[in-house]
Amino acid sequence: MTVDSSTAVDTGSAWSGLQACGEARVGMVAPAQVIIMSAERLDRLRAAMSAAVGDIDVPLGIADVCPDPLVFAVTAGLPRPAGFDRSIDGGSTWRNEAPLDAGPLYAVSQIAEIAERRTRDGRRLVRVVYSIRFTDAHGAPVGVAEGTGIHIGGGA
Repeated sequence: MTVDSSTAVDTGSAWSGLQACGEARVGMVAPAQVIIMSAERLDRLRAAMSAAVGDIDVPLGIADVCPDPLVFAVTAGLPRPAGFDRSIDGGSTWRNEAPLDAGPLYAVSQIAEIAERRTRDGRRLVRVVYSIRFTDAHGAPVGVAEGTGIHIGGGA
């Protein structure tokens, strides 16, 4: 694709990677969290799912343990950038890599990405992606959850 000089281009729409924003730094890791997945807890989760969807067999996954990855990561000790006019939830994703079984589940939260851009009207946007990796007692991957925070204005 080519753009000629008569075509308006929004040069501020691309995200530029940052290594840090305030106290938040890419690669920062929170202390591991241990979630005990007892048989009773798994049964309660299955009962709640059954009450919501009926007799449909829905496998349990990381989203059932970590419904809000951004809140999970911040609660684990990772910072959110400060000094912005507004902060909003930019969405979450979950990837299951193995079934949830009874036993300990280890969760390690990390800041995976920080990026910024300017809006057309000049406001600063900063996007922070928090990634939580879940493993079982043997260190085998169980899943990954990611939560994104969008911080708007200020924070210069």
